[in-house]
Amino acid sequence: MHADYLLILGGPLEGDKPSELLYERIKTAAEYLNEHPDMKAVCSGGIKGKHQKLSEARIMKNALLELGIAEDRILLEEKAKTTLQNFRYTKELVGADAKVIYVTSAFHIWRSAYIMEKAGVNYIPLPAPNGAHSLGFRIREQFLKGLVKIGIII
Repeated sequence: MHADYLLILGGPLEGDKPSELLYERIKTAAEYLNEHPDMKAVCSGGIKGKHQKLSEARIMKNALLELGIAEDRILLEEKAKTTLQNFRYTKELVGADAKVIYVTSAFHIWRSAYIMEKAGVNYIPLPAPNGAHSLGFRIREQFLKGLVKIGIII
């Protein structure tokens, strides 16, 4: 599948570093980018906590740089605070016709695909490993999936 961009959805942080879960997304993205040297990355995620100094996007960019991805291949979207915003703001950044693959944790694929449709985009998911702390996140996703199904949240 040819795509123009690889979108990395933001995730949990540990201070100014990615959590293990987010780092799995970043590593998956770096591996894919190394296999597709003409593709650019979009790191999407804003500042969510009042004590957070760097955006999720900036933290992901720093990790990609450490993994050897060239800076000119990395775009930042630093406003998004939700998955819906990740998709909407990326669409604004890269254009409605851009072909995009997005990286998120495997357990997040179902809900992110649903949210993607609400954002009016048709991106291809690329699952990253869930990491060691996946049970709590899987439970959360199942709960949120139920809320989505009954229309309380998207």
